[in-house]
Amino acid sequence: MENVDVFSAIDNKDSQNYSFSMHFIGPHVSIRENISLSPERAHELGATGFAIFTKNQRIWSAPPLKDEDAVSFRNEMARLGFSPSSVLPHAGYLINPASPDEELRKKSLELFEDEASRTVKLGLNTINIHPGAYKEGSKEDGIRRTAAMLDAVLDDIPEIRIAVENTAGSGTILGSTFEELEAILSGVRNKDRVGFTLDTAHLFGAGFDVKNDITSILDRFFSIFGKDKLYGMHLNDSKVPLSSHKDRHESIGHGLIGKEAFIEIVSRGDTENIPLILETPDESRWESEIRLLKM
Repeated sequence: MENVDVFSAIDNKDSQNYSFSMHFIGPHVSIRENISLSPERAHELGATGFAIFTKNQRIWSAPPLKDEDAVSFRNEMARLGFSPSSVLPHAGYLINPASPDEELRKKSLELFEDEASRTVKLGLNTINIHPGAYKEGSKEDGIRRTAAMLDAVLDDIPEIRIAVENTAGSGTILGSTFEELEAILSGVRNKDRVGFTLDTAHLFGAGFDVKNDITSILDRFFSIFGKDKLYGMHLNDSKVPLSSHKDRHESIGHGLIGKEAFIEIVSRGDTENIPLILETPDESRWESEIRLLKM
């Protein structure tokens, strides 16, 4: 039976079952066969949150999201106890908001708006995006183009928020420093609906010593942006060393960051009630990683 108000109890802050704070921990799960199967895949692992793509992340277009699949997804979310704030959809990899190529930027905007619309149809309110690569010319122009695309999506889809993900900073890719993230936010008109996702492997690659200094890194982020601007985190260990400017994820405790930093992240009150997403490469370890982080 269709239930369009399926999330009303979950979103009510006075709800008996959802009034407490918690850490929303889980992996980026597959949407194969049907997107409505993804909540169950996360639940089977013991997850309290999860991430998805809203469509195949490596193609420009896909058939529209069916109404019945969106309703089924929402019903499964409610049945299994996932609130909308525990799920962080990830936009596709083809989108490049910073591109100087006008045609590519037009296609990127169309795809971004399609995926943001799918997110809203699923009953979710936030989508994660990489800030893009400016390829040529000035970094400042790339930041301006990224901010303009964020505003275009926010103007057209008023129900959505955008989480800009930090990067390891290879080549002309934006977002490897807090200064660049701040510049993107400064260029956006709809500042109240833009925040950030911090990826630990990307931080490490960009030169932030997550292994030894995660507390001061998060404290510095909050001092610059405020606690309401952390929309989510990607919890990934790193296969590559500090300041490598490479993005190579490893399972928690099996990389160069080590498990202690991740335990510190989930021990903090200011990382509650946001998705803490595992993008680690070995799916067979997801269940044990979730157990470790939920302790």
